[in-house]
This record gives sequence, structure tokens and C-alpha cells, in this order.
Amino acid sequence: MVVPDLSAEEALALDGLLSTSRRRPVLPGTTLRVGLSHFEAALSSCGIDPRAEYERVGGRSLRDLPAERAAQQERRNEFRLWLMSHPAVVARPAAAEWFEEVTRQGRVHEAMRPLVDQALRVLAALPSEEVVQRGVLATRVLGGDPHALDVGTPLHGLTISVLAAAAGLGDDASPREVWAAWNVLVDPISSNVAALNLPLLGDGPAAVIARAVRGTHVVLTCGQLSAGEVRWPPGVPCFSCENPSVAIAAEQHLGAACPPLVCTAGRPSDAVRRLLSIVRGAGVRVRHHGDFDDAGVQIFRDLEDRYAALPWRFDVEALHEALGQPGAFAGTLEDSVRRLSCAVPEELVIDDLVADLRDLGR
Repeated sequence: MVVPDLSAEEALALDGLLSTSRRRPVLPGTTLRVGLSHFEAALSSCGIDPRAEYERVGGRSLRDLPAERAAQQERRNEFRLWLMSHPAVVARPAAAEWFEEVTRQGRVHEAMRPLVDQALRVLAALPSEEVVQRGVLATRVLGGDPHALDVGTPLHGLTISVLAAAAGLGDDASPREVWAAWNVLVDPISSNVAALNLPLLGDGPAAVIARAVRGTHVVLTCGQLSAGEVRWPPGVPCFSCENPSVAIAAEQHLGAACPPLVCTAGRPSDAVRRLLSIVRGAGVRVRHHGDFDDAGVQIFRDLEDRYAALPWRFDVEALHEALGQPGAFAGTLEDSVRRLSCAVPEELVIDDLVADLRDLGR
């Protein structure tokens, strides 16, 4: 125990208290250092219970930290034993390995047991013999709440991680892909993609619809793209834009003569990703243009990583041209965009984009 810069009153009191166990006097203005055991022994010799006095002065009960740590470790051990012996975990070694890692890292712990229990109930119920909607699955397994597994909830995030690990899916798998691997259908209607002149092959509804509306835009749902056979013809190019205004301009000026054009409408939806996966599966690399801002560059990098997308008037040189300032910037596209005082929207170069599509469509 250390008491710095003792006052005269403090020095007098401590000198009297510690006189039996301390040879040197306690003087004002000095710093006192004394072992806690010696201090408590002095208190006890005066008939003062150290613990009771600490609690009186502190205004609260003392914590037994060693006992708390022991109890916490016991809870951790009990949680781990329960988790690793759960039938759903025992039946799936990949899930067990994942839980071993996340519990070691502290990402899953005993305080999350109710949440983990719900995720394991979902895992135990899958895969379903027949395709089941996610809301129906939640209602049947999780006490009648159809929204228990909605995106954005802690349970959805944990469940997706567990299911992805158990199915051996990579970190880049979307939640919809993870659910599909377990025969779970996720709202096939709300996620959609707008496009123009898609040359889709096969007998799936998306291919049938796309062939029927050539020359005008089409909006396809994720459910339509996932049903039946849908293929992209090898060697046929594909372009993508970020904003619907580009697709509308291409439709107005080129109609059926426009090469295939996909609109991401900002960050790609599951339907966009499904369509681009079909394109990439045919060995075709989509060429993409977007807004020259942070979000636009992030969208392109995502498409580049996932589908090997190529830039379409979407590099540093193209940015120079759009600004009418050739050579004004250097470095990566990210560096150039960060130096901008304001974003350069896709609409600023829409005439150039339509001209490119016209030339390619001839």
C-alpha cells in the first residue's frame, strides 16, 4: 500500500497504528509504503476487521476476484462441454471445428448460450428433405416467429456462419448461397436485377422471359434466375453499369442493337450476383462502369474479386478524361477518387458509354 505526501494528521494516525510493526516514525510530507498484510495485522490488533472496514469506506461489498475467475472458468468449461457434445455438433465435424476455433477466440462464449442453442436447433433441422422457405423454417423450429432468422439479427449472423462452416463454404459465400446449400429458400421475389438484351440459354423462366423481351429492359428475380436451366452463351460479351440511367439511355438509343447490359443498381443484390455468376460460369468477364466515388470503386473491386470483372471506362485515365483534366492525378483509382472534391457520377459520361455500346453492337 502506498500513501504519497502524507498530511500531518495522516502521519500521526498511521504512526500510531503501525508503531508496533514499524521501527521508523511516519513523518508528514513523505510517502508511506507498507505491506497490505502488515497494515491489516495492525487493524486487527486494534479490534478492527479489515474486510468490514474496507466495505464501510468503499460503500460496497468486496469482490473475491480469484473465486470469480474460478467460477467464470467453470462456466466456460460447462458451456464448452455442452456445446461440443450437442448432437448437431457431434454429427458435423466441420461445425465442431468451427466452434472450437471461435470459442478459443472468444467470439462465441457462455453468455451467448441461448443464441447458440437456437442456431443449433436450426442446424439440427437441416437439410430439409424438401425446399423450405426461411420464414417457414424459423416458424417451425424457433417457437413460431417467422422473422427470427431475418437478415440483420444476431441469430441470422451466427446461424449463417455455422451453416457455412458445416457445408464447407468459403467466406465469400452470400447468405442466400449458404441457405441454398441446406435446401432453404430465401425470399425469391424481393431481390432482382434489371438488364437489357440478355442472351440467356436454357428452359428456365429467366431465359424464357429474357428472350421474349429483347430490345427492352427486363427485371428478373433471384427466384427466376435460380429456377430451371439458365446458361450464358460462351464468347458473348457482357457489360454492367451502376446506375439505371445508363441502361435506360442504352434502351432508348440502341434497343435490340445494344450488347448485353446488366445494372447493379448500386451494390449488387443477390439477383445481380446470381446473374454475374452465370456469366462468369461461361468464361466471360463482365466489363463494368460505375460512379467515380468511394462506393463506386468498392463495387468494382468486389466485382473484380468475385467475377474477374474488367474496367469499362473506369480507371485513372478515364477519370482524367471525364474531368477534362488529363494528367491531373496519379496513382491508383482509389487515390484519384479520394482527391476529388466531389463525386463524378456515371451520368456525366453517359454519352460515351452509349457510344461504346453502339460500336460494339454493330
